[in-house]
Amino acid sequence: MLSGIQVDFLLTNDDGIDADGLQALYKGLAKVGTVALVAPHTVRSCCSHAVTTAEAIELQQLSTHSWRVTGTPADCVRVALKHLRIRPKWILSGVNEGGNLGVDIHYSGTVAGAREAALLGFRSMAISQYLRRDKPRDWDLSAQRAIEAWKNLQSIELHKSQFWNVNLPVVDHDQVQLPIVHAQPEPQMLTYEFGLVDDTGIQDANNQTQTIKYLSNYQQRPRTESFDVQACFSGNITASRLSFSIP
Repeated sequence: MLSGIQVDFLLTNDDGIDADGLQALYKGLAKVGTVALVAPHTVRSCCSHAVTTAEAIELQQLSTHSWRVTGTPADCVRVALKHLRIRPKWILSGVNEGGNLGVDIHYSGTVAGAREAALLGFRSMAISQYLRRDKPRDWDLSAQRAIEAWKNLQSIELHKSQFWNVNLPVVDHDQVQLPIVHAQPEPQMLTYEFGLVDDTGIQDANNQTQTIKYLSNYQQRPRTESFDVQACFSGNITASRLSFSIP
């Protein structure tokens, strides 16, 4: 048990402990420093900042520095810091499968993992890989870019209530070092569209049960110059200093 052990990095995510992005980042950071891994046992995408308070949480230790947790990313950070008493210099959440740009930060479990870390007084960063269906995925390259971004940002002072939200772009080359643009989250909402999947029958004359599916296109979301969506879609790494403080 890592009781009170000092490590360089604590990792979590919302895609689950077996996710390619998390495992690639774990492998890459192991070359930089000591790493502990505490992540959900399954996919918890879009769980926002949910925490488990009324149900039991199960921890399974997979190795000296790795745990699988039946909880959310925020749970994982709490468990790591308060129960396992891991003491990292940095807490990184990701690399997420898909962007967390603009209003995504409110729904994202990945961002919540970094936010929970900041709430508990630790320096933290959420890292997400924007995806396009027409482009292949290279998680090792994403991890290398994430680590380079962290190296560039880690010396910048964060106020007590702040944490980083980093998004990696899709580009047509394998260059590791990409331009980093400091940009705040896009304020415009996505256009929400739903489509009918199936009619499951009429229960009574006034109540028809339907099955619908979310259909909105992430690539066609609104974007404004100088904000994170436009910067990331243009091939830049975006870095946003977010805060949990209440005005």
